[in-house]
Amino acid sequence: MSMLKKYGVIIAGMIAVFFLGASVYAEDVIKIGSIYSISGPAAHLSNMALKGQQLAVEDINKAGGVSVGGKKYKIEAINYDDRCSAKDAVSIAERLINNDKVHVLISPTCSHANLAVMELNEKHKIPMITTLSASMKVTSMGHKFIFRLCPQAAMQAETVSRFAYEDLKLKKSAYIGRNDAWGKSVAEQLRKRTEARGGVQVATEFYDLGSKDFYSQLTKIKMANPEFIFPVLLAEDALLIKQAREIGIKCPIISCDELVNKKAVEIGGPALNGVYTYYYGGPTKPESLAYDKVFEKKYGVIGTNHSKLGYDGIMLVADAIKRAGSIDSIKIRDALADTKAFKGISGSYSFVPSGQAVSEMWIVQLQDGKAKFLKPIPIADNPPVPIDIE
Repeated sequence: MSMLKKYGVIIAGMIAVFFLGASVYAEDVIKIGSIYSISGPAAHLSNMALKGQQLAVEDINKAGGVSVGGKKYKIEAINYDDRCSAKDAVSIAERLINNDKVHVLISPTCSHANLAVMELNEKHKIPMITTLSASMKVTSMGHKFIFRLCPQAAMQAETVSRFAYEDLKLKKSAYIGRNDAWGKSVAEQLRKRTEARGGVQVATEFYDLGSKDFYSQLTKIKMANPEFIFPVLLAEDALLIKQAREIGIKCPIISCDELVNKKAVEIGGPALNGVYTYYYGGPTKPESLAYDKVFEKKYGVIGTNHSKLGYDGIMLVADAIKRAGSIDSIKIRDALADTKAFKGISGSYSFVPSGQAVSEMWIVQLQDGKAKFLKPIPIADNPPVPIDIE
């Protein structure tokens, strides 16, 4: 045998051993594939959620993994960046399902990307957890393999409209939001809920992602003379609040929990004082405080609700697999559907048939960069229109 052939046989043997070892190891691994936008317009949300996910995986594996039928399985999380692109998200989902052979998916951050992936995971019967996507369509299409943790458009709009109508006694709403699936969904939900309470939505405006000039839309809103405005935005869009006050809009503003964010405070400055926001999960709980300390020590930044949702998503999946007693995706799906009052870092999760988790919602008010918790809003108690489907 020539030296070249000899080495070829050795290398081939090494490769065979490697793949044999990988297959044996794979039997002891639960694969969770996530599609977080670590670049693009939703990067700051996704990066925090991904950090929370990584921390959850570490916590589970350090504790010995997930017990399934008397056997311990480690969690392997695989994340690819879809850049908030629906096309990229579909390609990644196909890769995760067909090549990586994941048992569960964590869906894209951006609603339009999430919606593009949903047909694929439904077709392959792979349960998918949505931690950040808020479009109402996600839980309105009758899919059986989708489960959402975050408060979506209806829950956000119900919190805002109920507080405006019942507490502030305001009936004339105006809306301004991002020109995407999330923004359009919230706009429609606010209109429905304003009208159902005997009010009227006097203006509806949208802005493109990356906008820095909101004066045109805000001027139209000012001319419509609303009693309150609901701006749907991310932290980097806090300039919108500043510009609203600059042009003399003085009515109450009730916005998103994105404003309870250091970045938003830096951009919006004193203009954020007095602004109300909905807030998911309520005042910080003891378990959340403990999580915050670990998170900040590990990553050097303060955790957010988005990081906690990333953490809770993995923990909830692990709990469902343990209850299912199987790593079969259909059995995992059934266990997820049966989830009742699972205690996470952000709150307690119970899924209704649509796949939506009903969450605790609060109203907070910003003052000097800090959020004062005012009151919980019981959104599930007799809403004028459903809070989980369109």
